Amino acid sequence: MTIDNLRSPDLAARPATAAAPAVTAGSDLLRLDDLHISVHHGAATAIRGISLTVQPGEIVGLVGESGSGKTLTCRAALGVLPDGCTIDQGSLSFAGHDLTTLSRRGWEGVHGRLMGAVFQDPASYLNPSITVGHQLAEVLRVKLGLSRRAARQRSIELFTSVGLNHPEHVFHQIPAELSGGMLQRVMIAIAISCDPQLLVADEATTALDVTIQAEVIELLRRLRAERGLAVLFVSHDLAVVAELCDRVVVFYAGEVVESGPAREIIERPRHPYTQALLRVASVGDFRRRELQVIGGQPPQVGEHITGCRFAGRCPAAAAVCRSGPIAPVTVDDQHEVRCVRAQEAWTAGELAAR
Repeated sequence: MTIDNLRSPDLAARPATAAAPAVTAGSDLLRLDDLHISVHHGAATAIRGISLTVQPGEIVGLVGESGSGKTLTCRAALGVLPDGCTIDQGSLSFAGHDLTTLSRRGWEGVHGRLMGAVFQDPASYLNPSITVGHQLAEVLRVKLGLSRRAARQRSIELFTSVGLNHPEHVFHQIPAELSGGMLQRVMIAIAISCDPQLLVADEATTALDVTIQAEVIELLRRLRAERGLAVLFVSHDLAVVAELCDRVVVFYAGEVVESGPAREIIERPRHPYTQALLRVASVGDFRRRELQVIGGQPPQVGEHITGCRFAGRCPAAAAVCRSGPIAPVTVDDQHEVRCVRAQEAWTAGELAAR
């Protein structure tokens, strides 16, 4: 069954009062299974067997270096893959319903009403010549069928809910009159305007200063508490992810190399790449004694590697790491690691001394 079949006659035409698809307790809201994505019209595989889940009301963090596949995975989940990119294998579902076969009209019904999204540079997603209030009100009129007057009132309420001071004044301002932090709040207001169940936040705090970053993180935490909003939070900053997320999924070169509860990942990382990220970030018990870097470079997109894709940069790599594919193993409850040394119980203190 596709998402088009969730409601009759069509999801994109559903009334504002229609119920969202039911998700039973403990089940997955968003689920990706063995997802493979190729780029350059099939010339290279960029995503290799990604599997992850997001449950209702859960905040899941995706971390990894630039080019590791975080954003491409999110764009697949949102149905907005760039030209030349295709899903070659695997499944993608929302509330148990297949998304991989959706038509364009079907995706229009998903966007805003089931999933919302915010990105790194909010100004690039807003029309510079139209007031931000008009842009939000237009979403409400198109998606929910509100009248002009009702959309204006609801827009002001949404601006208030995301912490914008003097929302009536903000309603009449163009993007150039607002700070970066205010623009990101406007984008969050647009993203949640149709009461979605999942928010994809792709590097949503990266371009903000530390103070504003903390405010946006607190806003996401409050929206989760007030609305039951699930969040797929993408970042290269483990310190931010550690503060906000329930679970963490670590990407490297198009694969998931480690995933599990945030506290477990931060305090007892098992994959050498995760350990290296933590040393660079100085999160938890890792203390920066000198500038830390991860030596070497990640493999090129599509590069054929027989074994572990991190082996070329890993100081603990052995012959077995290069001899064949490395399957993920479960080391603790809900903690999976793609490493032949995953069962070694290193502590944060021991790792910091390595």
